[in-house]
Amino acid sequence: MSACDQHKPQQQNKSHGAVRALLRAHSLRVTIPRETVLRVLVEAHAPVSVEEIHRAAGVEKTDLVTVYRNVEIFEKAGIVQRHLLENGKNLYCLAGHRHHHHVICRTCGHIDQIDGCGAEKFERIAIDMGYKNVSHVFELYGVCRKCSKNDADR
Repeated sequence: MSACDQHKPQQQNKSHGAVRALLRAHSLRVTIPRETVLRVLVEAHAPVSVEEIHRAAGVEKTDLVTVYRNVEIFEKAGIVQRHLLENGKNLYCLAGHRHHHHVICRTCGHIDQIDGCGAEKFERIAIDMGYKNVSHVFELYGVCRKCSKNDADR
């Protein structure tokens, strides 16, 4: 399963009106830049960077700062999920209904989704220690089958 594919059947059918409804459901004002950024995320086949969102939205239609600001707003509202890469770069995809993580190939960058999360135990420990607003960022890295096979063939 490719990254964020669990959300694809729902995302493929999101019309202009559905994107607006999603913004309203999260009490966000509907603006053209927000609709544009959200539509790019809906149509993405894998987690994407802010720069990729900016290019897909059309550089002439919206500026990079606006994309950053809206992605941050969407993350705080729970519309998107952020994935921190090993190199410090952030990727984003629609949050969907279930929390998930990814395994990322260090060689080719391919991303696969891992459903579920085992970090709740650690979050509970942090809460028991008195921490508030606990969250986590967790991704796995390795070399995918295709790249492993290519290395073995050399």
